[in-house]
Amino acid sequence: MGLQGMGGTVQYQRLSDVVYVPDVVDENEGMRLDIDHISYEELLALGEGIGTVSTGLSQEVIIARLRQRKYSHSATGSSEEYVEEDELGKLNCEHEYHVCCIREWLEKKTWCSICKKTALAPIESNPHQQ
Repeated sequence: MGLQGMGGTVQYQRLSDVVYVPDVVDENEGMRLDIDHISYEELLALGEGIGTVSTGLSQEVIIARLRQRKYSHSATGSSEEYVEEDELGKLNCEHEYHVCCIREWLEKKTWCSICKKTALAPIESNPHQQ
């Protein structure tokens, strides 16, 4: 038994076994790779052919947008994470990290690891930029 719906048919044998069968042809079916059935060498060649995709920011953008300061125990009170004179980088959300750590993070990701907000806004919309 089956029910006709928008864009497909829902067919079932038991209530717990509902299967969606689309009525649409997959135009990209010929482009899909079955990576479970190719060799390690073929996977390496595929990786070299595709290349790396960076989702982070360039070093130039990070340098231009990341606000930095030296940690001062007297200015902020006690902190177990930082010691006097540590270089800190502050994101737009006001979270702070060691500069070396946050630069490495921002080369891979564009959001704060704590609150998930955009880490560094473009210069023209960054109200904290000097």
